[in-house]
Amino acid sequence: MTEGQSVLDHVEILKPLPAALKQQLEAHLTEKSVRAGTVVFSEGDPGDAMYFVVSGECSVFLTDKALGLSVELARIGPGQAFGEMAIVTGSPRSATVKTTEDTKLRCLSREILYKLVTAAPQVGLMIASVLAKRTEELNRNQYLELGTLKGRSFDPTLADLLPVALLKKYKMAPVARSQGAVTVATSDPSNRVAIDDIRGLLGGDRLRVLVVKEVEVDAWLTMHFSGQAAKPKANTTQLASTVVYSAQIAERDEDKASANAANSADVASLVSTIIAEALEKQASDIHLDPDKKGIVVRYRVDGQLVTRETIIPKSLHAPLMSRLKILASLNITEKRLPQDGRISFEMQGRGYDLRVATVATRYGEKMTLRVLDGASIKQTLSQLISAEKVSQVVRKLFTQQNGLILVTGPTGSGKTTTLYSALRERMGQPISICTVEDPIEYDLPGVNQVQVNESAGLGYNQVLSAFMRSNPDVIFVGETRDAATAKLACNAALSGHLVISSLHTNDALSAVGRLQSMGVEPYAISGALLGVINQRLVRRLCPTCRTETHPGDAVINGLMSLGVPFDPAMKFFKAKGCQSCGGEGVKGRVGVYELLVVSQKVRDAIAQNADAVTLRSAALDGSFVSLARYATFVLGQGIVDPAEILRVVPRDQTTTA
Repeated sequence: MTEGQSVLDHVEILKPLPAALKQQLEAHLTEKSVRAGTVVFSEGDPGDAMYFVVSGECSVFLTDKALGLSVELARIGPGQAFGEMAIVTGSPRSATVKTTEDTKLRCLSREILYKLVTAAPQVGLMIASVLAKRTEELNRNQYLELGTLKGRSFDPTLADLLPVALLKKYKMAPVARSQGAVTVATSDPSNRVAIDDIRGLLGGDRLRVLVVKEVEVDAWLTMHFSGQAAKPKANTTQLASTVVYSAQIAERDEDKASANAANSADVASLVSTIIAEALEKQASDIHLDPDKKGIVVRYRVDGQLVTRETIIPKSLHAPLMSRLKILASLNITEKRLPQDGRISFEMQGRGYDLRVATVATRYGEKMTLRVLDGASIKQTLSQLISAEKVSQVVRKLFTQQNGLILVTGPTGSGKTTTLYSALRERMGQPISICTVEDPIEYDLPGVNQVQVNESAGLGYNQVLSAFMRSNPDVIFVGETRDAATAKLACNAALSGHLVISSLHTNDALSAVGRLQSMGVEPYAISGALLGVINQRLVRRLCPTCRTETHPGDAVINGLMSLGVPFDPAMKFFKAKGCQSCGGEGVKGRVGVYELLVVSQKVRDAIAQNADAVTLRSAALDGSFVSLARYATFVLGQGIVDPAEILRVVPRDQTTTA
């Protein structure tokens, strides 16, 4: 700082003030030297002072006490101020500020500010003017305006632009579209999660936010979107008649008799009926299991297998398998070796895919069909992760420029859905995204997707090596399944790429040990890893027949033994079953998540090859949310039966962290 200059000349918010006023202010500032890691003030503290950063850096963050998770909002460096709104409004602090390195601050107390304003009102007017201009600029950059929906006409092209369920959840209403921008009305412009989700679904369009009264939003949604409610279900026979396959059944030279049988009207109708039943039940898988009497058909619904009442006669086993094999472009004469294929079809104008896998059993070939519904990956991260703070942190992880992010959990826990949703949120950005998958689950327009072909010598590590030479921004590895892939993924993350992948571990912290067991050096894991998301799926209680319940001592003791923290006053719910849920008491599933963010403490522990206990201890600084603690969140929402938590949370989750 040169002679005659004021320290306030470098403070952005106060630059417009005249030199005389800045000198007057500076004479009343107190200097404060703060060591790294010191909390300057906490959320809820009195707004009794504002601060100017002279040197160093501070982190502004919120802490979710229920989840034990800290969410960073911003970093503040030299020339920036914080706490100015609280000192003007008198409101309690809305966030916590902590130094990230040794920092020098200048502090202006409210008492001094008020004395200055009394003695020289122009000081207060100038500061208020600067704050007003900054707020106006912020609003302009966010396309925020105040208004009303009265007298506005509805643009029918907006009817299918955004999911109705999402609009009703967030109480946001599309109003107009012009010049590459979509105007959405809301009464709560501070809901950043909702605004980010809506913006992510608009593709190349900008988002303009119109702030109106809540009653106007409700009326607009009722008037223009109520007609898009769920249509009455057609019966299975009607649904089956609408199934149209992409592949055509034709006779093949290999086995004309099987092809002729597969072409029969009865077999064709049976296949379509089985598929239609699966979609009607919202099944994720179809199992065709042969036994002595015939073929047992089972549907996996909400994670549980449901057996079809009618057993298919054994005489239809061969033609049924043949028809499905031909649709999946498989060899109908091969009945001993496993085969994999894919069936694409449409039903009621909506596209679906079935991933087909066969294996020979004692009583003949078994076939499993995984239902791939593209609509499932269109959910945003906020829709998948209901805890707002956790979804914010996860979204921030997936928007980093480089590093490694792992999604872990057992088969069927929703890892693919989470990974694809994260990719979709970045598809509209001017970046290059490459994926290597086995198999490719869903088509992602604009994304370079590569199918693994081990028989041709094209494995994960070969594709990853090729990716490294093609300069992608984001690399998606379907599964980190061997040492070569793990090492290449870490190297890619360290060399400036964002790498996201799935990994089979039971919890988030075990991912570090799994990488080490694959031969990845601790320093490489420490430098590359950004975070680990571990997840499970639990069945959601039917909202129609859900009622409050008082669980017995066995359930309470079970939750306590798992380390699930809960308030004694918490209300528990269960459902007895009704027509809406088919008598099951459950309808759909919801995720339970565990999150490890690799903070500096965790990074140091990994680099020192720390054991699991030390690693967990290092993570308890707001960087870790356990499955048990997240389970408390979903229980508190009243959407899950406590028995589901006992079924899903591993027995080694013994901490309430």
